[in-house]
Amino acid sequence: MKVIAWLAGIGTLLAGGFYMIVSLNRWEWNRALFFGLIVLIAEVGLATGLVLRRLTRLEYRMKVDPVVAQILRETRPPSSDRFAWLRQSTRELNVFITFIIGGGIIISGIAWVVDRVASKTSSPAGEQRLGRQLGAISYPSGGLLLDDVTVLAQEVPGANDEQIRQLLRRSGSP
Repeated sequence: MKVIAWLAGIGTLLAGGFYMIVSLNRWEWNRALFFGLIVLIAEVGLATGLVLRRLTRLEYRMKVDPVVAQILRETRPPSSDRFAWLRQSTRELNVFITFIIGGGIIISGIAWVVDRVASKTSSPAGEQRLGRQLGAISYPSGGLLLDDVTVLAQEVPGANDEQIRQLLRRSGSP
């Protein structure tokens, strides 16, 4: 399987390079850029594969510390039965994590279904209807109507924000 992956990477690199040169020869710049990008991707993939292969070889050459190996042997489970914790007493909360994971999967599925249904049921007409319904609680187009006390109160030093003044303007003044 690794041989097939390496051959596919090398083949992609060579084919991309060939078609990039052909496209440059034909003065097809966009295609040449596309195949250049393919060559770059294949090159990065092959280089990453080579680096990881070299790191794996170095990792196998390293000797394991005997103290660490002894600790790992001592902490190994006594049997090969991986689900022995499920067969223990049902009065304990051993399967609590399983229920949490299962519940998370179910809730994620429900959220996905709700998202799909919501995306299929929204329409421009529904958005216009929602806009009309929200119009009743929006700010008035002329700004907020204020009494004289509030208008005089906004004349304090440091209140030079033009947008606030436009929002709090009196009904008759621009």
